Amino acid sequence: MEPSQNSQAPPMKISTLVSSIGFGMFMSSLDATIVVIILEKIKSHYGVTSNEVQWVILSYLLTMMAFTTIAGDLGDKFSNKLIFQIGMALFALGSLFCFLSGYFGGSIWWLVLSRAIQGLGATGMLGNGMALVTRFTTKKNRGTAVGINNLLISISVITGPVFGALISDAWEWGGVFLINVPLGIIGFIWIQFVIPKTPPVEKEHKADYVGSILFAIFLTTLILSFTIFVDIQLANAKMWAGISLLTSIIIFPIFILWERKTEHPLVDLSMLKNKKISIGLFTAIIKHQGYIIIIYHINLYLQEMGIETDILRVGLIISGLPVGMAIAAGISGKLSNTVDARYLCTIAMVGVTIMLALLSIFIDISTPTWFYVIVASVIGMCIGLFLSPNGNSIMSAAPKEKLGVASGLHGLTTSIGINLGIALSTLVFTLSGNLLSKENGLPPESPVNYVQSMKWMFLIFAVITGIAAVVSFFRGPEDRTLGQPSLQDNQRTQ
Repeated sequence: MEPSQNSQAPPMKISTLVSSIGFGMFMSSLDATIVVIILEKIKSHYGVTSNEVQWVILSYLLTMMAFTTIAGDLGDKFSNKLIFQIGMALFALGSLFCFLSGYFGGSIWWLVLSRAIQGLGATGMLGNGMALVTRFTTKKNRGTAVGINNLLISISVITGPVFGALISDAWEWGGVFLINVPLGIIGFIWIQFVIPKTPPVEKEHKADYVGSILFAIFLTTLILSFTIFVDIQLANAKMWAGISLLTSIIIFPIFILWERKTEHPLVDLSMLKNKKISIGLFTAIIKHQGYIIIIYHINLYLQEMGIETDILRVGLIISGLPVGMAIAAGISGKLSNTVDARYLCTIAMVGVTIMLALLSIFIDISTPTWFYVIVASVIGMCIGLFLSPNGNSIMSAAPKEKLGVASGLHGLTTSIGINLGIALSTLVFTLSGNLLSKENGLPPESPVNYVQSMKWMFLIFAVITGIAAVVSFFRGPEDRTLGQPSLQDNQRTQ
């Protein structure tokens, strides 16, 4: 039964629906990366290291990953509209706390906590946005509405640093957060008036609450172990890092056992037996790492080394990513209908590998800024070339009765890839800086050590992406026959 039929909700105009739902989803996705451009200002304000400031982003993303599925289930149980609005209100409140932490919070951890509150609010919007779209559309126009919302989410994640640069250039860094307060209020009121009530939906299964929390704890403790390991100021850092890592190692098999046991798991392990799905998900995670380290580290590098002191110019340099992505995305969509994903995705991953390798060779204080613009643009084009073929490959290989599960797994790669990308790259960068400092006596943040640490970091991620490019090719040829395979068909082809 269609959700819209179940709740007796009449279809809405696409423009009205997108302007209300898309507003909140764009805002919540935007804040995953909008703070990247102001991290250097946050570091200076609180007097912290890159190792600590990364949690301003990670706390938001990890909270979203833990509670988005739960928020969606609560929306179905009570009201998708209500939970969406509660999420928007909580997001605005968290944004206000983020702004105030710059004035009243003596420690960066108040800002990190406020970001977690923001992330909790974002789950209400992301977890119920698509459900609202489904309720108020028909089969004829649902694809258009879903496509526009997905486009808004993709654009918001990639263009976040550009918006952050524009706002912080006109105002102080806290303005990046404060702007969400009036926008949240406007969005809350707009939804109240244009979106009809949404009664509870009868569902065949419940969300995997336990799996969501277990996976979030696993990833959080794993990333925390990376952070603590290279913290030279923390007493017994290696011991605490070991405890955190051991916790993640213990949690992971518990998570796997639960996913095998529960009737409706967060991660359907049986689907991962299909090479197209498992390789598609793996390469999607690496793809997110490939662009987030550019957005995150090039931004900090240009500002911290004094290469670009104008934050707006830094934002424009990074904007090569969304521009390149927009150029290639439309072309790749058409190509994916006729050309195998293993070719398109492999070419895209090879392109990212080459760009990261070039960065590891040529990054230096004297390197002209146009070099970074070209690198960001080419990586953006590679990401645009990768998106549609890889998504089509995953969804086409999924059994017809598990398309929603496959879509959820695909969406999960964004949070995993960005979180791991920031954490692993910061670990490599910080560890490299500390090792070089012991060797030459210069501080890790000195230009000599900073540049060399960046070179090593980009080289390591070039190797990781190169491995993913090779793996991508072995997903096998696409099945161009009409119809969606069933679970039994899929298992017979393994």
